[in-house]
Amino acid sequence: MEIRQIEMFVAAAEEQHFSKAAERCHIVQSGLSAAIKGLEDEIGTSLFIRTTRRVELSPAGQIFLPEARRVLAALTAAQKSIGAVKAGSSGRLVVSIVQSLAPFLDIPQMLQSFKDDHPNVEISVRETRPGDLNTELRRGSVDVAFMPLYGMNRIGLEVASIFSSRLVVACGKGHSLSKRIRVPFEALGEEPFVDVSMRWDLRKLVDQVFRSNGVNRTTSFEVDELGLLLEFVERGFGLAMIPEAMIQGRTILTLDIDREDDEFPMWELGMFWAKHSGGHSANPAADLFREDVLTSLER
Repeated sequence: MEIRQIEMFVAAAEEQHFSKAAERCHIVQSGLSAAIKGLEDEIGTSLFIRTTRRVELSPAGQIFLPEARRVLAALTAAQKSIGAVKAGSSGRLVVSIVQSLAPFLDIPQMLQSFKDDHPNVEISVRETRPGDLNTELRRGSVDVAFMPLYGMNRIGLEVASIFSSRLVVACGKGHSLSKRIRVPFEALGEEPFVDVSMRWDLRKLVDQVFRSNGVNRTTSFEVDELGLLLEFVERGFGLAMIPEAMIQGRTILTLDIDREDDEFPMWELGMFWAKHSGGHSANPAADLFREDVLTSLER
């Protein structure tokens, strides 16, 4: 049984005339008659009582008509739903983030703005380990991810750099080094440090900076939350090498470090998604969200 046969049956039932039904279905009358005959053969009974002037529904046809209409209505509803998904106005969006993005990017605000414009899109936010991100994106369990660029496996992924901030050495206002105009990099090895744990890519980047300068530092405090790290630094427990943007609004100072290349590397935040042919994914809602993010950053 084909949908086209059901459409022609409903047309014939409503028009009570095969010629008018054929015109309505944009088909020759012989084609419509053959389609309905095939439908009757499949069902095993006549659906119409045929006369020379008109056709009327048989008892079986009267029973079949409301069911046929329900089938066509369900198909129409499904087509509308699929059309909404294709347009990005419906569907599901899964976003992965790392902790404490607020100093760099207001993801909740971006998601709220997107939700306001696309209220029928279901939004889900989760935290994904950087090592699992590539797999999650490529298999579609995550649509868009916001992660630091340093050390990320980008095979099979697209990425847009959306924020950057230079690393600085931060200290509390009362720290002894804050009174020095210029601090030799080697002096940092004599001070306790507050660091994030090894699962953070920021920690790997900071470790690389110290290795490249041949200085060993002492990690006296290791935390998994940036807010706690900043509190420890603010209260004078130790120094921290962090993106400068993190200290905005804090009573934290940055040290003027004397080193050969004069500047520390940039910490970058990227937006990641899986590569797809044509540049678009199978999830139009995700495509629209990415476009919204990039547009908002250009303003």
